[in-house]
Amino acid sequence: MSALRAKIKFKTLYFVKHVKSNILYGVFLLLPLLATVFIIVKLFHWMDSWIYMAVPDSLRSYIVPGMGIIILLVGTYLLGAFARNYLGKRLLGIGNGIINKIPFFNKIYGVLKQVVDAVASPKKKVLDKVVLIEFPHKGSYCLAFVTSRENSAISKAAGSDLISVFLPKAPNPASGFLFYVPAADVVEVDISMEMALKLIMSAGVVTPDKKTVDGNPLEIKDLRSLLHILKPPKKEFHDPRD
Repeated sequence: MSALRAKIKFKTLYFVKHVKSNILYGVFLLLPLLATVFIIVKLFHWMDSWIYMAVPDSLRSYIVPGMGIIILLVGTYLLGAFARNYLGKRLLGIGNGIINKIPFFNKIYGVLKQVVDAVASPKKKVLDKVVLIEFPHKGSYCLAFVTSRENSAISKAAGSDLISVFLPKAPNPASGFLFYVPAADVVEVDISMEMALKLIMSAGVVTPDKKTVDGNPLEIKDLRSLLHILKPPKKEFHDPRD
């Protein structure tokens, strides 16, 4: 009787763990899909609401879902094509001159324009290299991205060769801190920018190192390999009579 109870207990524990693992597997698979659909739907609704408010009441019945995105793409294309010809460049220069004369507004516009120009420039990589810097104390390292190696004025003021690095926050790399670090204190890491972002967004769960699962090497580089580790082995519980 005790052996039968033990067997039932083992089977029950295995079934519960199997169900929990499959639920977790499904959550990991659905989460990025649902998040993507949610963002796209919200973006469509936001753009459509602007179009709905901009057109007269008599034309609102002709608005279909997604029209806002289509109008935005077409308008952006036409604006870009116009700004690249001679007349567009002249008018753009005049417009920038007028904006630069508006107090307060010119400061915000100037900063944003410099950032956009730096990101859009094909000759300059905004995130140059993945590096390690010591933060928040000596012996503790954080992943960071080199944003610029040309900081002559700041280096001159500090009396040493400094490079600017962006230290992103986990799990949201869109925000972070800007540091000027001595070039000698920066350790370059031989991983891609994509892998570094995966490390940060997963809080270190997804790593570029090779792990071993049941004696077989496995590289944790995507969601499938991570879920393979989380999935319990089928032969975890054994009959006590064996």
